[in-house]
Amino acid sequence: MRREAKHLLIKIKVMLNKQKVQEFRSEFSKAVEQLEKDFGVAISLGTISFNADELRSKMTAKVGKTQPKLSSTDFAVGDVVFINHKKIANTRTFEILKINNKNIKVRDRDDNSLITVSPSLLSK
Repeated sequence: MRREAKHLLIKIKVMLNKQKVQEFRSEFSKAVEQLEKDFGVAISLGTISFNADELRSKMTAKVGKTQPKLSSTDFAVGDVVFINHKKIANTRTFEILKINNKNIKVRDRDDNSLITVSPSLLSK
């Protein structure tokens, strides 16, 4: 009985949890920096799904320089920005209307449509 309890405690210690996955993401970013320089690509790790035994994610390597991830503090109301997303043409410009805690509300300068977007998708 004691032997089984020790085995269970050891198993619990090696299980993946949210904190370990966050550590994995930061270590992964550090590890691929040299690959990005060597091959001239920007490598990003997608959403990580995990359970106690494994984690899964999609890795994408795009040709070109890595764009810095900006936060809402890097923008001001009235700034003209671009949205870096595959469904939005990179020539469309947007004006910032409102900055919330997590998202930014922008207006398309061509057709006045409103979009709420994450700051990490915006570029100046």
